[in-house]
Amino acid sequence: MVRFGDNARRAGVAAAAFFGASVVLALVLMLAAPRMVSPADLRRAAVHALAGTTGQPVVILDEPSFSVFPSPRVHLGKVSFPLPSGQSLDAENVVARLDLWHLLTGRVEVTEVVVERPTLVLADGGLMPALAVAPLLAVKDLPELRISGGTIAWRTEEGLTRELVSDLDANLDRIKQGHGIAVSIAFDWRDERVSSNLFLDDAAAFLAGTPTPARFVVSTEGAKARFQGRAAREDGLELDGDVTAEADSLRDLAAWMGTELPGRGGFGPFSLSSRLKMADGAVSLDDASLDLDGNRGDGGLLVKMDGGRPTVQGTFAAERIVLTPYGGLRLTTDGGREWNRSPLDLAFLRSVNLDLRLSASKVVADQSVLSTVAASAVLADGRLVLALGEARGWGGLIQASLTLAPAAAAGAAPTGAQVRLQLDATDLDLSRTLEEVAGMRRLEGTGSIQLDVAGSGRSVHDIARTLSGAADLSCTDGYLSGLDVAQLLHRIERRPLSAGQDARWGRTAFSTLETSLAVKDGIGTVEEMRLEGQQVRVTAEGEVSIAGRSLDLSGQASLVPPSPAKGADAAGADAGAEHQKPADPVALPFSVKGAWDAPTIMADPLSLIERSGAAQSLIESVKSRTGAAQPPLNTVTDAPAAAPSAPRPPAAN
Repeated sequence: MVRFGDNARRAGVAAAAFFGASVVLALVLMLAAPRMVSPADLRRAAVHALAGTTGQPVVILDEPSFSVFPSPRVHLGKVSFPLPSGQSLDAENVVARLDLWHLLTGRVEVTEVVVERPTLVLADGGLMPALAVAPLLAVKDLPELRISGGTIAWRTEEGLTRELVSDLDANLDRIKQGHGIAVSIAFDWRDERVSSNLFLDDAAAFLAGTPTPARFVVSTEGAKARFQGRAAREDGLELDGDVTAEADSLRDLAAWMGTELPGRGGFGPFSLSSRLKMADGAVSLDDASLDLDGNRGDGGLLVKMDGGRPTVQGTFAAERIVLTPYGGLRLTTDGGREWNRSPLDLAFLRSVNLDLRLSASKVVADQSVLSTVAASAVLADGRLVLALGEARGWGGLIQASLTLAPAAAAGAAPTGAQVRLQLDATDLDLSRTLEEVAGMRRLEGTGSIQLDVAGSGRSVHDIARTLSGAADLSCTDGYLSGLDVAQLLHRIERRPLSAGQDARWGRTAFSTLETSLAVKDGIGTVEEMRLEGQQVRVTAEGEVSIAGRSLDLSGQASLVPPSPAKGADAAGADAGAEHQKPADPVALPFSVKGAWDAPTIMADPLSLIERSGAAQSLIESVKSRTGAAQPPLNTVTDAPAAAPSAPRPPAAN
């Protein structure tokens, strides 16, 4: 057990007595303080402090009151700040906290002003009233300012009021021996809590246009931005420093801010670090490093306002870009059998102006890979041009451009899109290209594609119906899958009527394939379609329905006669020719009808009958009885007539 001596006990009693006396004296002084200053002086000082910290004139609507505990303060009650243009700013209560020691000497000094539950109402068509705080930031002896539970609302011309910002809390404090300021603001906007902090080392220098050290942080759920550098305010805000920003989802952040990004996928995790410069209303990001959905690029951006619409210019370079998360424009529905009829949304074309340049060593989209890509995106006045200056992909060299703009009748609102696609691709692996781009699996080989088509409409289906332009395809040393023309013709040569059997098997080898289409109103007219190989020759003409995704072609397939053996004795050959003439080459008219993916290929039945000996006797008998003229062998193509041949015995069928 601890025992205290007499001296210790006496010291403890003296300390307790002194502390108690101090408390009593303080209470007496606090109770006497209101009597030492007149109520008019208290009110005048509080109003002056409030006007000084907000920069606005004040109208007191209630009778002020004075309280001592827990600290001396003046309660002004409800106050109003007169504003122009039918706007209003009211507060349910304003409290001016006083300095006790100055109050005891008969002086009133306000150390802090607290504005409780203010409501700012903006009028439709009016301007945001700027509380004249900025010029007061450089005044060192003004009170601190607190705002608690504030609200900002918007009133339309019809008198309807919509809340914009709620639960606003703000603090303005003096730092750096009164030379600097620290401002913190937090509020609810669009169901999200936003917090921000601003630090200026020298407020007077900042207002005089002299760059001063500054720091700024703003954050919300899942997103944050920071700035550290120097700031000045003269004719406008000027910044020069380092900025960083990150977001868990750029798409969610943009939607929260009222901007809808195109597509349904991608625009997820985002981060940016850069050197920032702001002057004359323009923001430049130099030495920028951007990471979006794992795609990292380095370059620079310039953002400025142009007629109320932001203009973004920039250049970025990346080692690898993966476009798979962003998906693509859904061109077809129903398993790829029909064009998409959903209306196109082109609202994003009016939200911003763009001029971006991009280079990448590799670009990946699903299974497609492009290398050494140089591309650009230019969006001005609602017209977007995506240009692929050069890229290597599918084994070849590709250049392309896509133009997209709102389509509208004269004097009417936009009702769809105008689209133009230009493509020049050479040395392509057509099997991979057509399968990955158009879902077609019928052609193999190395070839080139030239395309220039344009259309307009409210949906992809409408655009397909209005497409006009031209398309050319050429291919060498390849195969046409789904049909072995040579084997089919040999079978017909032996048994003509057997062609009625299913012929959708095998593939046809060729050395050259040339196709040329003239497109108008969604219909492609085949100006030339020619396939040549060592064994067969095929020509065709007709129509390709782009809107209906179907074929309606007719043509002729023929066997290529074998070349005479080298070194053959000419005289012997001439002698043999006198006794045996070559048989007629098989020249078979055919038609191709039906959907792109599974067309029906049919041989001309009359030609097959005429090649059948047994059927030919029946036809001759009918002709002799009726006197009817024999129809032409080929009603589809104007092929030259075959050379006359020696009579042959009827084929057995």
